[in-house]
Amino acid sequence: MKKMKIGIVILGKYYTLSPEEKKIKNNDLRESDAINLTADEQIIAKMSDRVKALLPKDTETFTAHAVTENDALNLDPADAYVVVPFNVIDVVFAALHSKNRPIVIYAPAFAEFWSYGHVFYPYFMRDVRKIDARLGINHEVYLCDNDEELTSYTSALNVRFKIKNTKVLCIGESMYEPYHSFNWGYEMVRLIQEKYGVQWKQIGSDKFVELFSNCKCGNASNLINEVKENRVPAEYDLSNPEKTYQIYKNLIAVYGADAFTVNCIESTVHTGCNTSSCYALSKLNDDGIVAACEADVTTLMNMMIVTYATNEPAFMCNPYLFPQDDKLFVSHCTAPTKRSYDSDEKDEFNIYTYFEIRDLPCGLQVLKQPGPVTVTGISHDGMDKMVIVRGNLVRNTAFPSCRTQVVIDVPGGIKKLAECYEGRHWALVYGDQSKKIAAANDMLGIENIII
Repeated sequence: MKKMKIGIVILGKYYTLSPEEKKIKNNDLRESDAINLTADEQIIAKMSDRVKALLPKDTETFTAHAVTENDALNLDPADAYVVVPFNVIDVVFAALHSKNRPIVIYAPAFAEFWSYGHVFYPYFMRDVRKIDARLGINHEVYLCDNDEELTSYTSALNVRFKIKNTKVLCIGESMYEPYHSFNWGYEMVRLIQEKYGVQWKQIGSDKFVELFSNCKCGNASNLINEVKENRVPAEYDLSNPEKTYQIYKNLIAVYGADAFTVNCIESTVHTGCNTSSCYALSKLNDDGIVAACEADVTTLMNMMIVTYATNEPAFMCNPYLFPQDDKLFVSHCTAPTKRSYDSDEKDEFNIYTYFEIRDLPCGLQVLKQPGPVTVTGISHDGMDKMVIVRGNLVRNTAFPSCRTQVVIDVPGGIKKLAECYEGRHWALVYGDQSKKIAAANDMLGIENIII
């Protein structure tokens, strides 16, 4: 996937180190000129390194120094700019703003620096806020009040950039949710493209089944070597789950896709290939390809937001609500085994027959770890609202349900959750990720409902 490019721009020529002002005796202004410093290569490099350390690791950056209006106009193009204001007048900000890219202002603290830039950037913010509103155009100027906010704003911008540059490959017909309407199901395919910029490629299930029949790849060895316990009857052929994974991965490469979904349950993909897609989807999510089942367009969008915001693969699941004891139960037959893309830790898994069609292999029972989790559900009729549930995963269970299944405590929240319920399938990631996900939603124009 294309990486977001962020320009780190030091604006202005002069600055003052605030601790030096404290050394001036009797507030003698005749000595103040001596502490008025010129922005040289050393301070520019220092501020650049400081900002760079706070930006998302998977972005590209460059650093520039702009003093005049023309300097701003001549800056290299970027997908967003982080601006550190020294002494610079507001017209330089305005020239940068004309590039029509988000601007994040990172104004040094009074305890560190003093400069005239701290009086001019508010003028700029005031003027463009009013002018943009008058003209009815997008307004994207953000001011940080701490390092965490700089990380939050740029990470959320990076999520939006990734979604806009995501290419999805869908195999089979789209899900007929919401309201069991095929019209609305296919309109969700249009919406994810029109509203969020996602690129979409779709292949009919008949074409895939033909491709599967003609392919000679796949064997059971990889699956058998990975699994903790094989609880599938001995006579079942376990080569097809691996074959499905290999074909999906090849098609993803051919189409240059970054995300994937398949209509596995309501088409001929499962029955025509004599296997479920559960193992393949688990492997794809572990590989860093956001992969959803049932051709569920809206849940794929949910998973993309959550995965891009947290750098964790998301578990797509069905939620069950129990308000009398504030418990949330979730289950599905596929789940990633990686806990995060930032580590090599993996959850163990057992395999069974597929829950929905018992004569097919195979459903994965991924043994999830107890502890804090975040579960999200996006609205199926507009992708404009998301419930964000903060809970504590208590244990894996053994109910007659889809194979990966866990129970989650949500203290005081299940009744509220039912009253503002959104989505159909949901997505689960480890840890309390509510702030990261909410910040990404804010940038995407999605309403947050935090439980």
